[in-house]
Amino acid sequence: MNYLILTFQSTHHVLKAERILIAKGIKFDIIPTPKDITSECGMSIRIDPHITSSPVLNSILSEANFEFDIYEKPM
Repeated sequence: MNYLILTFQSTHHVLKAERILIAKGIKFDIIPTPKDITSECGMSIRIDPHITSSPVLNSILSEANFEFDIYEKPM
């Protein structure tokens, strides 16, 4: 199964994204950033793409004014 992995520049951004996603009712997990993904932060957010798509996540989080990347990876 593939998952969407969201990476951020800092832990602060992960926690801000967490609050936003919780407020929108989106289920996710906070995980260590996979070693094959380069990120400035050691924490990432994993989301099942059957729950929420990349375009929806982009729309929701783009209002937060911080940078993030979305990867699709098997887990």
